[in-house]
Amino acid sequence: MTPRGGHSFRVAVAIAVLAVQAACAGRPGPVRVPTLQEALANPDHHEQLRRDLRAIFSSRTVDHGLWSVAVHSLKRGETLYSSNAFRLQLPASNQKVLTTAVAAERLGWDYRYTTKVYATAAISGGAIDGDLIIESNGDPTINPRHQLRQAAFDDWAKQLAAKGIQVINGRLIGDDNAFAEPGWGLGWSWDDFAYGYGAPVSALQYNENQVELSISPGPGGRAEIAVSPAGSGLTIDNQVVTTADGTTSSITLERVPGTHVLTVRGTVAAGGAPVRETAAVPNPTLFYLNAVREALARQGVVVKGEAVDIDDLDAPPERSQTILLIEDRSTSLLEIIDVTNKWSRNLYAETLLRSLSPAGQPATSAAGLVVLRETLRSWGISGDYFLARDGSGLSRYDFLTPDASIGVLTYVWLDPELDEGFRSSLPVMGVSGSLAERLRGTPAQARVWAKTGSMSQVRSLSGYVVTAEGEPLVFSFMVTGFRVPVREIDTAMDLALLRLVAFEHPSLLP
Repeated sequence: MTPRGGHSFRVAVAIAVLAVQAACAGRPGPVRVPTLQEALANPDHHEQLRRDLRAIFSSRTVDHGLWSVAVHSLKRGETLYSSNAFRLQLPASNQKVLTTAVAAERLGWDYRYTTKVYATAAISGGAIDGDLIIESNGDPTINPRHQLRQAAFDDWAKQLAAKGIQVINGRLIGDDNAFAEPGWGLGWSWDDFAYGYGAPVSALQYNENQVELSISPGPGGRAEIAVSPAGSGLTIDNQVVTTADGTTSSITLERVPGTHVLTVRGTVAAGGAPVRETAAVPNPTLFYLNAVREALARQGVVVKGEAVDIDDLDAPPERSQTILLIEDRSTSLLEIIDVTNKWSRNLYAETLLRSLSPAGQPATSAAGLVVLRETLRSWGISGDYFLARDGSGLSRYDFLTPDASIGVLTYVWLDPELDEGFRSSLPVMGVSGSLAERLRGTPAQARVWAKTGSMSQVRSLSGYVVTAEGEPLVFSFMVTGFRVPVREIDTAMDLALLRLVAFEHPSLLP
């Protein structure tokens, strides 16, 4: 009798040998095609694949987690492996697969967000004796991830200066009403709100509505905290202490929603590098306006009035009398979805969800979810196999089955309008995005396009793999409730992908 886990060990050793061989060759190479005689001697490659995958996911290291797995052949429309594939699981950021695929179909790859700058009075003698109003429908791209967009505010300031404007005697007003609800998702955990990944969505968005904290050891035992960029509206309550050189640094953030005090707790080692963390800003609109004011000042344009969120005004300006000064457009949806999937940006996914709302209606996550569900139904994805409560997967109320994920990915693969753009947005194993460091130098490098997902005791990976023989497969791995380090779960998934890459197709039979 083979000891439990013994077969899995042999599979791992065989796969490791393949990896070493490929690494020695310098790049992934094709697996040798079996001869007809070999195929006749071992006709059931499918059954061998099932046994090997079963061994990997039931190995002693990871078998306590609840696994749901599905693998299909896109070439033959055939299920190669299925285990608990109808079971609803927390998807984490695999939820973004649904959101981005539907956004690509409903909005189109050329969709762009629009921002407009208005004045409430005409330019006279180099001055505007009125307010400057900025409104947008949610452009998320004004940040360093988009080289051509991060200087947008300076570009606007140059345009205003070129019009002869030197001073704005009124206020700088941010109109964020295109999004008609608070910017958090249903079912988000309260302790996520302080962090950058939990930043609220707003119709006016700058630097992903977050700032970077650089936490360095300081004199007298108290750490030093620098915040960038300026104008966040946060008040830092520094509770971080400096510990002995060589100790482990650890930082946590706390902020009650609706307040501006960010409590930073933990330790930072003396002599160590600064610890970097991202924190959500309390009011994205004011953060946005503060950055615009600075950009205007750099171009010699002075705003004398205060920066104001339009929601805080008792009597907003009459818009029918305003003068349009600038109309700005974001980069295309293709680039936006690329960032969403490659780097798993929650704010981008939540923006896309709200943007799915029907024209003429308030842009809300609820309205976007109706469109998402309708679209998936039209693709043949039953509502019994997913529960969508947000766009990013940060919600603990989201549930998804591997079969539903496979259905979405298969639909996209078969649609020539969606396939190339969507697949190019996914991280590539050993090459780019959140998979850049995994399985580099193995047969799986550059053969796997997949979306990652990670939360506490949740891990998911879904996408496409092209075998060494060139056969395209679609897969979805989801696991919850594990108690081992995430690297152990990733190792199991990576072994499964290596096994899929090495899958030998039995179609050589005459």
